[in-house]
Parts: sequence; C-alpha cells; structure tokens
Amino acid sequence: MSSKIRIRKRGKTYSYSFDISKNPRRMKEKGGFATEDDAFDAGVKAYTDWKNGNIGITSEKVKLRDYLASWLENVVRPNVKRTTYQNYKSEINTHILPIIGDVYVQELRPRDVDAWLMQLARAGMSHGTIQQTKTVLSVALRYAVYPAELISSNPVTGIPIPRSAPRKVIERTVITPEQFAAIPTDSRYYAVMKLMYHTGMRIGEVLGLTWDDVDLSTGEIHVVRQRNQHKYFETPKTETSIRSFYTDPNLMAFLQALKREQAKNEMRRGEAYQLVYEDVQNGGALVMLPKKIHAPHNYVHRSLICIKPDGTIYTHEAVKNAVSRLGLNSHSFRHTHATRLIEAGAKPVDVAARLGHADATITQNLYAHDTEEMRKETARIFGGLVDK
Repeated sequence: MSSKIRIRKRGKTYSYSFDISKNPRRMKEKGGFATEDDAFDAGVKAYTDWKNGNIGITSEKVKLRDYLASWLENVVRPNVKRTTYQNYKSEINTHILPIIGDVYVQELRPRDVDAWLMQLARAGMSHGTIQQTKTVLSVALRYAVYPAELISSNPVTGIPIPRSAPRKVIERTVITPEQFAAIPTDSRYYAVMKLMYHTGMRIGEVLGLTWDDVDLSTGEIHVVRQRNQHKYFETPKTETSIRSFYTDPNLMAFLQALKREQAKNEMRRGEAYQLVYEDVQNGGALVMLPKKIHAPHNYVHRSLICIKPDGTIYTHEAVKNAVSRLGLNSHSFRHTHATRLIEAGAKPVDVAARLGHADATITQNLYAHDTEEMRKETARIFGGLVDK
C-alpha cells in the first residue's frame, strides 16, 4: 500500500496523493500537513477508506453479519430517512442474519442465495415480503461490489423468488357512504378515520397533522410532515407528498368542533394535560410532557389534531387494529377517496396532486377502482357515440 501513496512538499507543508482510476486518470490529493509523516499517515487512511468504499472494513474475509452492520451504519443511516433505515435493519435482523449471517461475503454464492429464498418461502413468507428482503440484500451486496470492492459480482442478481411463495395482495375496498356512516362517532379513533376518509391522506400524515397545518376558515390543509410508527416526526414519503389541498365543509365543521372539545379537555385537566413536542436535536423524536414541565429549548411544540382526551398520542398499531375490527384497512380510506373522486369526474392529475403522487398513472393504477357506476358511465358514453 505504501508504494501507492505519493508524498510531496509544497512550500512549507506536505500533501499526499494516490490514483483512483487509470482511464481516464484521476487521483485523490490533499495537502496542508505539517510533516511528511502526517501526510503519509493521512494518505494511508484515505486510501484504505477509498479502497473499502468508506465502509470501515479492511479484512480480506468478512462475515455477512459484520458487513451488513457496517453498511447499515456507514452507508444507509447517513443517507436515508429514519423509517427506511429501521425497515432495512428489521429485514436484515429478522430474515437475513438468522439464516446466512455467518457466511463470509466473499464465499456467498448464487446457490446460497437461492437456498435462502427457498427457506423463506417454506417458512410461509409471502412473495412481496421475500422480494422486499431480497432487495435489501441485493442493494447491500451491490455496494460490496462497488465501491467497497470486497467481491467481484453480486450473487443475488438473477435469482428468482420461489413460485411456492404465496402472493398476498392488500385488498383495497371501496368504503360505501353507508359503511362510513355506521362507524360510531364516539369511537376513540373516529377523528383519524374521518380525516383519512375525507382527505385520502396516509395514516402517518394524519397522525402527524397539527392545527397549524389546517386553515379552518378556508378549508386548506398543508401536509408538511408525517409521524412514523417509531414515534419520530419526519418529512412525508416523497417530495411530491409535501402538498396542500382544500377539503370539504363537512370535515371543516367537524374539525372546528373537535378543536373546541380539545380546548375544554386541556382546561379540565390543567397542568396534568400532556403536550406533544418534537425534539429537533434528536432526529425529530416525539416527546410528551405534562404542561407543568417546562420544555427544553430544542423541543418544538406540535399541536396534533388526533390525540386522546388527555393530550397523549394514538399509535399506528392501535389505529390499524381499530380499522381492522371494522373489516377494513388503512389503505381502504385512501383507495376510497381516490376512487370516488375519479368516479365523480375529477381529473386524475388533480387527484394525484391531492394524494401526493408524482404521476397520475400511479393514482389510476393503484387506487382507481372500477366501480359499478364507472362501468355504467362507460356504457352510456359508448351508447352516445354509436347513436350519433
């Protein structure tokens, strides 16, 4: 390695350099070191980091579990949202490490990956879940090929999901007005369901919505954050998910009444009432404190709309369970909102903007349910064409 590091003096300081490509020739160089030894030591460290993809692994052979731990901390964590990092970590710890974690990365072969996928399928995992886990491993090992240069090829590439893996599709039901009207208005989670039904917002967006995000006089709602299931505030799913739209008078009347009720609850409980804060110095962590406790300067108050009478939060899991007891899922509300709008003649591009989709085709493919009314309308349109 020492022969690859070049040291030279520039004025009163020293610099190091080394080649990082031959065709075209490119090199990495840095100067400003007081002594030749300082420049050389820094050059060796820089070369090692570059040679191993800045992942901190220099061993000729490394177990998959050790490589994935370094990849998660050095590559994934600094570059993705907390939710994505947690999802990757969960997939790795649950579905990868218990089976092939002790295999050396340099010895992992396509046949090993195939056997691993077969074992996941035999365990009853669905096609979609296996695909998700396989993608995580593939992305990680792609980095091991380049820039880490630990292996020459990705053993996951080209290995199919076993056909025996069941395909479980999330059923997106269109909720009828009668079904929604049957939901008890005094249900603990009614406000969450009402917002999802009237806006098509994702569950995390609804649980992260604050009174500051809603204009009760105009009906405009701004979606600027979401709350993930790990109790952190973060930006919405994608850039286009940051949006604003107008909602209907029915929902606005409901929210006005809800705000008055929450003000009464806060007054009734006094200093024991819980306030929700975002710890901006801890990655947006959600913190709850009684009113009597003075919040630190790095806590930003978030006046959430969907809260319990004592000011505490609803969890994702509790809401999903409540929706499940109605024979629905959280996707049903978003699906219903999009379908009813398109059915009523709303332009797909406008519905896409309302839902936070970058492309109207996503909205149509995912959520536009072919309802009885749509089929009848298609027949009426064709009838008008042939009668002319």
